[in-house]
Amino acid sequence: MASLIRIVYISRSTFTPAVGTNDIEPNVARILAKSRVNNRKNGLVGVLYFGDGNFFQCLEGEYSAVDTLYAKLQKDPRHKDLKMLSRKSIKRLSFVDWAMKFVPLEAQMNQLLKQHGHQSFDPYQFDAEMVRQVMLLLHGNQQVDDGVEDGPQFNHRHRVQHRLNVAAVAMSAIALTLSATALAVALQ
Repeated sequence: MASLIRIVYISRSTFTPAVGTNDIEPNVARILAKSRVNNRKNGLVGVLYFGDGNFFQCLEGEYSAVDTLYAKLQKDPRHKDLKMLSRKSIKRLSFVDWAMKFVPLEAQMNQLLKQHGHQSFDPYQFDAEMVRQVMLLLHGNQQVDDGVEDGPQFNHRHRVQHRLNVAAVAMSAIALTLSATALAVALQ
């Protein structure tokens, strides 16, 4: 069974958002198009919200795929100030049908922001409850798998298991080599 993880991170765009477009911001549209292709290829799913020059993104998938993508995102020049809000182990994917869902919920998001005393979409000011509320809104007000916070003890356990798996593969290769050598000697 695959080990699944969900990360929620935020960042600020380095581009100046187009003003007056009734459609999706062109830079964000390009990011989405590429993300949808790459995420599908890598078994990742998620949701993206862009507002007031800020990204709010949730990514789900296998640990290695999510970690690999996050490492690439940290080097992406289209945004800066990446901040991980949440990293949790999950039992199932919440956005199964979405390689990368984009949610243009301006009216609903503005209402949520007002309810929590925010003047603009600045996720750097959000507390844990606001992050939870945004996630609910992005998921169509359906509960998502709460998961288990992926703290240092889990990371250590994950690394130990990975090392054990690598050691088992190495031992199998050594055993196969010894068996082949023994067979070669026996046949002489």
